[in-house]
Amino acid sequence: RSSCSSRGDPWSMAVDEGEDEIESALTQLFKAYDLDESGFLSREEFLAVEMRLHYEDGQVYRGESGCAKMTLADLDSSGFLDFQEFRVRTLTSYQEMGMSRQEVLDHMTEQTQKALLERAKMGPRYHAGIRQALRNMFALFDVSGDGFLSPEEWISAQKTVATEVSDDLDEGWIDEAAFQAADTNGDGVLDINEFLEASFAMFEGVKKRTDAIVQTLQRIEKVLHQQRMAGRKETAPVTIFVQAPERPPFHAPSLAWQDEPAEDACQNTDAWKECGEVALPLNLATAEDVMALLRLHLRLPFDTWISVFYIGPPREGGAGPRSVTLLRGERPGEGNTTAMLSYLSKPNAELKLFVKNLRKRPSKLVRQPRAFLEEREGLFAQRTGASWGLDWETQLVGEGEKLPPRPMVMQVGETLIIEVPQTDENGEYRYAANAFMDKTDVLSKPVNEIIEVKKGKSKKKGGPEPDPLLQLTFVALKEGKCVLFVDVSWEDQEEKLCMTHRLAAPVAKNT
Repeated sequence: RSSCSSRGDPWSMAVDEGEDEIESALTQLFKAYDLDESGFLSREEFLAVEMRLHYEDGQVYRGESGCAKMTLADLDSSGFLDFQEFRVRTLTSYQEMGMSRQEVLDHMTEQTQKALLERAKMGPRYHAGIRQALRNMFALFDVSGDGFLSPEEWISAQKTVATEVSDDLDEGWIDEAAFQAADTNGDGVLDINEFLEASFAMFEGVKKRTDAIVQTLQRIEKVLHQQRMAGRKETAPVTIFVQAPERPPFHAPSLAWQDEPAEDACQNTDAWKECGEVALPLNLATAEDVMALLRLHLRLPFDTWISVFYIGPPREGGAGPRSVTLLRGERPGEGNTTAMLSYLSKPNAELKLFVKNLRKRPSKLVRQPRAFLEEREGLFAQRTGASWGLDWETQLVGEGEKLPPRPMVMQVGETLIIEVPQTDENGEYRYAANAFMDKTDVLSKPVNEIIEVKKGKSKKKGGPEPDPLLQLTFVALKEGKCVLFVDVSWEDQEEKLCMTHRLAAPVAKNT
């Protein structure tokens, strides 16, 4: 946290309460291309959507051109695109075309709508609304919360479905014979993939429009949810665990897990303290609702940021400890708050919540999106003076030099560069960095530049490449004072870390 004084004139673009519309539009476009909801785009998915979009616009589609686009975007040559690769390639293409920010937003919105429409035409298997409704139904069918549908749960759900589908769908969709046919591995229960495949097979055999199928599924889902909620108004008491040290150290993913217990061992009792129990009301709609209740229970200031993790259902196959899951969701209907409450209401749920990463919320500051396209170039044009740099390894993490005195005093045209990590373990884990500011007319919003780190002389030849760093550049625009707060986090990668190293609880370090 630092204060910076400067003099000069602003160069700014209006944004909606600091929310980056470009990033939001990119996320929606990526999801529209991700046919199987895996979080990665295969070559087949990428080409299937691209081909249909070209045909819909009356254009000739050349497969070799699509393959070339995919190859250029696939930076690690894995044959798949993750969101970051998709993002880089998409924004690079727009920048090369010289499009303005509004033109980029309009085009991405249009492409997303077209892709979703084409998915609907591809049939129920690829319809985003149908896939989501089926996943919600599976969670409601799964009364025990073990991640599988037993015969008892299947038959119980059949009564509700038979009442709701009437003539819209085949009532045999979830009868006894359908259960046996869907149980392809013969283990006596259905997992989510078996349920989805059986449902798609049934849908593909009926002559119904996809929008009619969606309406039917949503009607079933509503009735199932009402039945579930009518039986219980709150979860059983959930035990709350908080990090024991007053100021736990911040560690990178590659280091944070190494002294943690794995497999079925209990969590590190020296690192976590038990802080009572809370029964969570089932009408909580967002992650912030849950966090507000936990702050009151723990007697924390209302302006305290916290991260909340719960121990979810067993992993696929039942091997290893249960999944460690980060609570998410800023708005009702988003994230996993409802799913968590539903799970904690089930008999086999592990009734624990882990609260960590306690830190003061930036007061009266707004999260600022990074400058992009012509705004970025305009800010760079105003760099006329010296640069002040805060290095991640030696200053911010605290392994060497001290931070400069604060408040920092800068001249108009000078820049402040804050270096933060992008990834860890050769790209396996990703960091998120957000800048919160009170005034972007005094000090500009951030402009990012990716810095490829050169191997040190001590690195062995043929070893892994150092992870790239991100430089957040802020340009002093005019006289005044600005409060700047940069939040660096990999908390959303902790689920992956725990799964990889088979941890039974979140890591005790700050993330």
